[in-house]
This record gives sequence, structure tokens and C-alpha cells, in this order.
Amino acid sequence: MGADVTLLVNSSGSIIDVAYFDHTIDRFGVEDWPGRQWADTVTSESVDKIRSLIDECAKSGVSRPHQVNHPGPRGADLPVEYILRRIEGFPYLVAYGTDLRKFAEVQQQLIQVQFELEREYRRVRESEARYRVIYQKMDGALLVVDGETRRIIDGNAAAGQIMGVALSKLVGDTLVSQVQRDSRERLVEALAESRSLGQTRTLNVTASSNGASVELRISPYRENGKINHLVSIVPQVEEDHPMRGLTADKWGWTEAVPEAQIVIDAKGTVFSVNSRFLDMIHLLSRNLAVGRNVNNWLGASSVDMQVLSSRLRDEGEVRQFLTVVRDDLGSSRPVRLSATRIDTGGDPLYSVIVTEQGAREMPSSAQTNGVHGATSDFSELIGRVPLKELIRESADVIEKLCIEAALTQTENNRAAAADLLGLSRQSLYLKLKRYGLEDYNGRA
Repeated sequence: MGADVTLLVNSSGSIIDVAYFDHTIDRFGVEDWPGRQWADTVTSESVDKIRSLIDECAKSGVSRPHQVNHPGPRGADLPVEYILRRIEGFPYLVAYGTDLRKFAEVQQQLIQVQFELEREYRRVRESEARYRVIYQKMDGALLVVDGETRRIIDGNAAAGQIMGVALSKLVGDTLVSQVQRDSRERLVEALAESRSLGQTRTLNVTASSNGASVELRISPYRENGKINHLVSIVPQVEEDHPMRGLTADKWGWTEAVPEAQIVIDAKGTVFSVNSRFLDMIHLLSRNLAVGRNVNNWLGASSVDMQVLSSRLRDEGEVRQFLTVVRDDLGSSRPVRLSATRIDTGGDPLYSVIVTEQGAREMPSSAQTNGVHGATSDFSELIGRVPLKELIRESADVIEKLCIEAALTQTENNRAAAADLLGLSRQSLYLKLKRYGLEDYNGRA
């Protein structure tokens, strides 16, 4: 039986002789071991293991393997795994030892590799987290699309807002299903051409969820041996709309306005905002506002904007219109609106100046209920708006409040809210879109 270290030990545990092949063991004072007690040649925590070796050998003739450490001159121990055996007719016990230094070196290398892997994994996680934050905070709307299955692998928040679909629902669905049917064949062809030719393709389509006209810029790239697509989404203006053909410079003057300003059409669709309005609603970029309905931020209810639109159509100008502004952080505060018509040669647009109310401008009388907020006093509208329109708008307010209450009770479960209201799910979705509640999260 070969061994790195062989000891002859008497029954009292004294070393009679020692043999070894690797002369690097000399520095551990092996030549001085004969004549000493075996337990005196090991470290203090190994003394009990020497006794166990001798006891087990005395009982059964052979012991189990035990690792002991012999102290070294510079603090580094010599680890040896011993098996003690009794041989018939031989006066001494024989200890066969395996030098474990080579195994310790391998273990140390494995530990070092493990530390390196952990450090690398930490760097990868930090890089991934940084990528996710930057990707989600980007102003531009981006989607990552699988080149083979055409499924959306990833996307940022701006893409979900422009397409009118929650990002969680976008990821995993096909890009083709996000556009209306008359655009799908052209989109499939553009994706195939971009992938096969390796060139960027641009396509104007209509989103299936909210009917928004968008431009898709499809750029191929290679990832893990396959070709995927990076799709940027740019909101477009309808062909017959007066905003079409107007460049961003056309609205550059809005930045010179000292108050928060927003440009809308007769339906309340946002076409331009200045940075002061973005600060007021805590929105990161214009791209997140353009194309959405102004009801998302202005008005205690949709009635406010309906009344404002009615007065603008009739009078062309409105001053000191009291309402509230809601920001993306969930808070609201009273404001005054001043709006005027912008003639563009087609359907008119409206410039709306939003001014926050100071404490002195706040009405002193408290409202008995919070249904209409700062604009709920219908008596102020008598003589300005026809009675039929007031009644219709009041019914709209009640209907919207019922929908909000149902969504709050069901914790934004749209299917359960529809059942609670006695509506079909499709009818509920139409009313959510009508009242600008697509983004309502069920919180009061």
C-alpha cells in the first residue's frame, strides 16, 4: 500500500520510525519525529484525532481515515490524512498518510475561481440593472423583437404608452398583433426584408389598441447567433390633421411662454407641451405626453374638459377657468386655465395656459362633496352652457364615478368591475377610454 508518509507507532502512541518520498516535507521537522509521542507532532486541535486513530485500531485492527495537521515553521500546517492499521505478527502499528497539500491547493484554486465568478456575476448584475434603468428612462419608445417568432422580447415604458398597452402585456406578444389588420401584412414584409437584407425599414402603421398613427423604424442586429430587431416607435399625425407637416420649430415659441402651456385639438389630444407643464405634472419628456388625452392630467373629471371645449367652440377664448391638475405622482392641485384658438387653416387647435392658484385665490367655502372638485359648482355654468348639455355631462360624471368606485372595490380587476357594473368587458373598456381612465389603477 503506497503512502506519502508512513509511520511506525507502538501501542503507547510513540513514533518509532518515519518514511516519506517528497523531500519538501523536511521543513516540517519530520526527521525529529522518531522517539516522540505522535500526539506531540500535531497541532492542538488534532490531538483528539490521534487518540481516535489509536483507539479504533486497537478495537478493530484498522481505523477510519482522519485528517490531522502537523505544525509548520512559518505558520503553514502540513495536512495529512492517516489510516492506522495493525499487521499480524508485526510488533508495531503502521500509519499510512496521504499528503493533502495538493488537494488544499486545488481547493484554494477553486475558491479563488468561485470568488472571481462571484465578482464577475456582481458586475453583470450591476450592468444589467444600469441598462434596465437607462432603457426605461429613455425618451424614445423602443421594442426588442425576436427575429424568428416576431414576439416582443423587451420594451420600455414609453413604447407601452404610445401603443396604448401596458408594458407587461406587450412583452411576450407578437409585434404584428399590436397593429391594425390592414397594416399587418406590410409589417410582416418589412420585418422579413430587414432581417434578410440587414437594413433598416420604416413603416407607418396604426396601433390596434388606441388607434394611434405611429412610425416604426425596424433595425436588425445580431444577438447570440440570431438576428433580432430593434424597433423604435415615433407617434405620427393623421393625414388630414392641421398639425401634419408642421415641424418642431413651429412650436418652439411655446418654450418662451412664462407659464405652463399645452396645445390640444378639439378632442383633447395633446400635440405640444412646454417644459414648464412637464415640470408641473412630473413627466420626463414630451414624448410621454404627445398623442395622449389631456384628461389624463387636467380636470377633476372629464366634464371639466368637455365644458372647456364647448366654450372654446362657441367663444374661441376662455379665461380664468377653474379646474385641477393631476401629476404622475398621484397628487392634484387647483389651477386656472386660459385658452385661445390657434387657426391652422384646417381644424383648429387650442393653446391652453395653466396657472397654479395661490392660497389667496382659493375659494373660501369648502365643497360639501368631492365629486367635481374645483369646477363642480354648476351654478357658475348656468347661462354659459345649455341645460341639456349640463344634464348630459352630469350623467357622465356619475357614470365615471361609478366606474372608478367599481375599479377601486375590485382592486383594478377589469373583469370583476364589469360584472359588478352589469356591463360586458368590451363596454367597460370603451367607457374607460371615453373617460380617460385607461391608466386608472384602482386607487381612490
